[in-house]
Amino acid sequence: MMKRRALKLIPIILIGLIVLAPLTMALSITEGSVNFLREFGDSSGQIRGLSLSIVALAEASGKVNQDLTPKIRELTRELISYQNPDGGWGYFPGSVSNVLDTSYALIALSKAQKYFEGIDDFFTVDDARKSGIQFLLNSRTGNAWGYVSESIPMFYPTVLALWALGENGYSSSNPVVSSAIDTLDDLPMYLDEYTALGLRLIAFKAVGKPVNASEVERVMALLDGNDLSPTQRAILTYAMTLYSEPTFEVVAMIARLDQIKHTGANMIFWADTPKYPISITDTLTPTAYALLAITKLVPPIREVAVNPNEMPCDQLISYQNPDGGWGIYKGSPSNEKATYYALLAVEACYPAPTVVEKALNWTENKFKEDEKVVLNESRLTVGYYYALMTLLHFNRLNESEKEHAVEVIKSVKLDRGKWGIADLGPQPSETAMALSALLALGVEASDPDVVAAKNWLLSISSTGWGLYYQSGLYPMMIDINVLDTITVLKALEPIATKSELESHLQWLISQRTEKGWPYSKEYAGANGTSLLGMPRVDLTVDATLLLLRYGFDYTQQTLEFVKSARDSGLITNDTLETAFAVIYLSSFNKMPMVDLSNVRNALETSTFNVVCPGDRVGDAREIIDYLRETFGYRFDLGPLSLMGEGNAIVLAGFNDVNVSSYNRYMALDVSGNSIELNNSTYPRRNTVLLIPGRTADGVILFVLYDKDSSEIAKLIFKIGYPKYMQGPAVVVHYEDRNGDGKIGLNEVTAKTVG
Repeated sequence: MMKRRALKLIPIILIGLIVLAPLTMALSITEGSVNFLREFGDSSGQIRGLSLSIVALAEASGKVNQDLTPKIRELTRELISYQNPDGGWGYFPGSVSNVLDTSYALIALSKAQKYFEGIDDFFTVDDARKSGIQFLLNSRTGNAWGYVSESIPMFYPTVLALWALGENGYSSSNPVVSSAIDTLDDLPMYLDEYTALGLRLIAFKAVGKPVNASEVERVMALLDGNDLSPTQRAILTYAMTLYSEPTFEVVAMIARLDQIKHTGANMIFWADTPKYPISITDTLTPTAYALLAITKLVPPIREVAVNPNEMPCDQLISYQNPDGGWGIYKGSPSNEKATYYALLAVEACYPAPTVVEKALNWTENKFKEDEKVVLNESRLTVGYYYALMTLLHFNRLNESEKEHAVEVIKSVKLDRGKWGIADLGPQPSETAMALSALLALGVEASDPDVVAAKNWLLSISSTGWGLYYQSGLYPMMIDINVLDTITVLKALEPIATKSELESHLQWLISQRTEKGWPYSKEYAGANGTSLLGMPRVDLTVDATLLLLRYGFDYTQQTLEFVKSARDSGLITNDTLETAFAVIYLSSFNKMPMVDLSNVRNALETSTFNVVCPGDRVGDAREIIDYLRETFGYRFDLGPLSLMGEGNAIVLAGFNDVNVSSYNRYMALDVSGNSIELNNSTYPRRNTVLLIPGRTADGVILFVLYDKDSSEIAKLIFKIGYPKYMQGPAVVVHYEDRNGDGKIGLNEVTAKTVG
């Protein structure tokens, strides 16, 4: 007995330790409650507390970012080890079997058994459950149950026995169950009426016995008051969730539970203040019932938590230098080519206006410097070409600046249609860059330099391009490589036919290794031996996308190579390879995933701008007040133009913003009186959409609604719903069921969109 008493004292000591310990992360009410029961579910030394912990954890499984199966199995094995030879369980391990604790254990086993499927222990759990049911059936006194076999029937053990039998497949049509139901209300209670009401509703739901609507209404009224202990409130809230669809009335009742929770050390729990003659603070019972109630509201987490094709956008953005550009490698000096491809990749990720503007400012300054180098050295440089292509892509040059660029490029040609280096003569890569730039600047394909460049490039090789060397009458193409060949093929693509390029395309295909394209398929080692080149992501992606446009499909092989390079760390700190990985994966329309839980977590710890058009400023001010009440003073009003900067809550009309730019997993179409979201249709009237989004600097919560639905939008924040939101998106809808024209909490539903 000394050991049991020590165990009973543990929760008292732990409360002080947990409350004094600080939270170390943003914590949802579900995750925090689970953390507490994982840690202390078996700390009371009582079968009842252990059983309720198993039940709550089993119901929470799949709704938190934790694998609860190992813990559920551990606690269940412990529970089974305490089963007495007669099939029942006692108040403490080893004590005489009783109906009450056996019922709690049976409820736990019924919830836990599915977590043993596929392993040998499944049959151990099943045998324990069946022998427990037999003990329960053998322990009846007349039509009901007392605390132990052959004792006077009482309400508490009978209602728990009904719940246990219901969870194990017995329905109200079963003679044992129906006779107990008929007797229940006449039994001595010896239990407070609020707890009795909650347990009665829970048991009747388990056996499928209908209840009067007035009983549910009474529960609602009780929950709306202030006379309940934490355990009573938790039990009644759980009972209410069993009989109510997920209306905002349920959310409001969960919020009342939220207000009386205790937090600390990344845990959340509830505690009853002990009253004479009880001297022990109970934390497991209210926490277990509270978690059961909350998990009824929280939708399951999506099974695919990690997108297999996710782009390494955050890594790429982290490589940006303070001056705004990107280096070839993380931390190396900013480079025009690296910056060009990094910007194309960021554009494919998510809106990042601050990142892009900073890079464009660097590029504009660098472009001026590069022009001077081009004119001084009389050659077209790689830096000038990529700076020019960046500014053209982002429309940062006016017509006169474009005309000037054409003049600069033509002024450094070695001959008509030929660009290169004075000492080496015309070169395929420089000529290809000039050709590509001129076409991008709007020069016609019939321009003499364009025609001459095309003809010269096609005339000097039939199997790829590299370094061109001409000595006397015998020109040579040496170091033919994949990079130069792709550069030339991309330049010729708008003005040459497939037949003109066929031999070069076939050469490019021949250079592919098992996984992708290297700079050269083979090269000579230091001792003259032939070595196989290592494929690169940038060259492989460039070659794959180019060849696909000509009907040669290597998309799946390249996808596997890119994902392998991403996951293995092969491209880490390499800007070009990371950028091309992003660009390629974006062709599969897979931007980084974002969930409402990401927004919820940010709301707990980060600052937000609440942005809106001018006609919703009034709504925004009220919503900010509600947000500050719920999360603290970290919310400020701002214009819609701040939407892409940092974290934001966007209050807007359905057609005011392009949600897909910030969340490509959400397809939204609003027309007439209907809303179509991810192929599901909803009425537009009295509907508010909650959709998460993502930017380079943070997350966005889109709150989209027509102006005449503003009261519904404000109600979302008034009752604190964002603290519980989870899933890809939520559709909030109000239906005036009683026809009074007033928005009642029980008339507003929140449906998670998968």
